[in-house]
Amino acid sequence: MTTPNDWIDLTGKVAHVTGGGHGIGEAIATALAMAGAQVMVSDIDLGKALATADKIGGHALALDVSDRAAVDEAIAKTVSTLGALDILVNNAGVYNGFGGPVRDITDDMWRTLWSVNVDGVFYCCRAGASAMIEAGNGGRIINISSTQAMSPGVGVTYDGSKAAVLQMTKALALELAPHNINVNALAPGPTWVRGGKPPPTNPTSDTLSPSGTPMTTGNPLSDTVVSHITRLPKGHWGDPMEQGKAAVFLASDMSSFVTGIYLPVDGGYLLL
Repeated sequence: MTTPNDWIDLTGKVAHVTGGGHGIGEAIATALAMAGAQVMVSDIDLGKALATADKIGGHALALDVSDRAAVDEAIAKTVSTLGALDILVNNAGVYNGFGGPVRDITDDMWRTLWSVNVDGVFYCCRAGASAMIEAGNGGRIINISSTQAMSPGVGVTYDGSKAAVLQMTKALALELAPHNINVNALAPGPTWVRGGKPPPTNPTSDTLSPSGTPMTTGNPLSDTVVSHITRLPKGHWGDPMEQGKAAVFLASDMSSFVTGIYLPVDGGYLLL
């Protein structure tokens, strides 16, 4: 008889996690491996990818998701090395230094962020979906969006890119459903990713953000984010593994009839 443990078991499944060398990506790769999946960890920093892979007993490769040819090669490498691709987590993204007022955003800043956060997700979805369709066994694609897709605050670059990922997810969910490929967006809220430094108990406007930059006020962008974080209903920063647990849900049979959703894991951030 099937049990709930069977629904969450990923034994025999192959996952590829982009940006898996640190932070949320590392937590997701770890959680998938804990659930039984074989995991290919990719990251633009090969050393970090190797460190995560060594920790979870997985495999690693270097990948710049903004490079279309490199993405195609990485997905093919996953299939040739591990025999399949059942779960694709598109976590790689950039954030620091690309937000702020629109008048301060250069063409290079805009293009760099979108080439990773949007083009990169598209390249990975295209290559991953093609591999899954060819294999004929269905699959799961999990795109990492953000609460900023619904509640702006970082800036038009980042917020716009994460909204684009959300709409891309919905369109792909509709297109790929006949192939038994579920496509969903995971939307992290305030999540503390500064390894080795504990989050502040009560975040305030003069504390540091997870990226290590001061959460200063003085403009509508930063004020929005700071206001939400200081009033977060759960009262504390999220842990990366909380995103990992949600990814396991979306990757497993627990979510077999779930596709095209936007799943905030945000401690109530979007309630404010």
